[in-house]
Amino acid sequence: MTSMKAIFFSGLAATLLALAACGDPAPSADGQSSVASKGPVVLATTQNMPDWLLVARQRDCAPGGDCPRGEVHFNQRTITRNEDGTADIWVQVRHGRSQLYEIEDETTETMIRFELERLHYRFRCETGEFIVVERQIMGSGETVIARDEPHPIWRDPVRGSATGVLLPIACRGS
Repeated sequence: MTSMKAIFFSGLAATLLALAACGDPAPSADGQSSVASKGPVVLATTQNMPDWLLVARQRDCAPGGDCPRGEVHFNQRTITRNEDGTADIWVQVRHGRSQLYEIEDETTETMIRFELERLHYRFRCETGEFIVVERQIMGSGETVIARDEPHPIWRDPVRGSATGVLLPIACRGS
């Protein structure tokens, strides 16, 4: 029994040491590291991180009260900070329930159902306003089945919305 405890505690100690070595905190202004620091996390590299990172969950409520959850992800590799003070970012929204999208041309009107869409946002970092540059409706295999480029209307993020959470990520990386 004693050897089992020794193995358990040595494994636990090794795990705690490995976890302690991960993600050293960024040095403070005086060059010292401080675990108690509450500043942004600085990653040395994002190479091994997934492309799409969860940023928010949302409810897709029906009039009858059914509220399945959807998810909002952003793609860290698509963030571009521009010289004019704007920042671009791609967002993926996986809806909790099917959404409708109308496609029409000169002769045909078609309604399609989708669960996944991608949005290209542009933020004015100083004022916090944003526009939707492009919207893509995704089909099976995450292929683009429809896209549009809405008329650019600059607006403020709604409090508590995903755009409010995405603004500092796109503009400052935090």
